[in-house]
Amino acid sequence: VKCGDNPLCYDFTDVDKYLNSDRVKKYLGVNKKWESCNMQVNQKMAGDWMRNYQNQVPALLESGIPVLIYAGDQDYICNWLGSDAWTKKLEWDGKEGFNSANPEPFEVDGKEVGKLRSFENFSFLQVYDAGHMVPMNAPEAALAMLRKFTLH
Repeated sequence: VKCGDNPLCYDFTDVDKYLNSDRVKKYLGVNKKWESCNMQVNQKMAGDWMRNYQNQVPALLESGIPVLIYAGDQDYICNWLGSDAWTKKLEWDGKEGFNSANPEPFEVDGKEVGKLRSFENFSFLQVYDAGHMVPMNAPEAALAMLRKFTLH
C-alpha cells in the first residue's frame, strides 16, 4: 500500500468534507468542526493507548456475542500474522473448533478479497491488499465484511 504525499498514508479529505457538512452536523447534533487528526482528542485518549483488551474477548465469546477480528495483509502496524496467531491462542470453549476450521475464501462479486476463518460466534478475516485502514484500501471488502458480520 503506497503512501504517496500524505504523511498518514491516507487522504481523509472526503471524510472531512462529509463530517463537516451542515446536514451531517445537524443530524449528529454537533456544532464543532471535525478533524481527522485532533491532537487534543489524541492526548485525552492517551490513557487508553496500547491497552491489552484481548483478555476480554473470551468472556464475550462465552456470552455468545459475535466477535470479528480483521486485518489487512499489508498492515505493518498490526500485521495479520500476529492477529491470526493470537486468535488461535485465545482460551475459550470453542478454541479447538476455531483452530481446526479451514480459512474459506471471502468473496465480493465473485472475486476473492480475503480469507475468513469462523467457528460459532468467532471470526478472523485476512483482507487482501489492505493496510491499517482496511476501509480506505479495500472499501468493497470492508463493506461486505460489515454486512456479513452485522446481518449474519
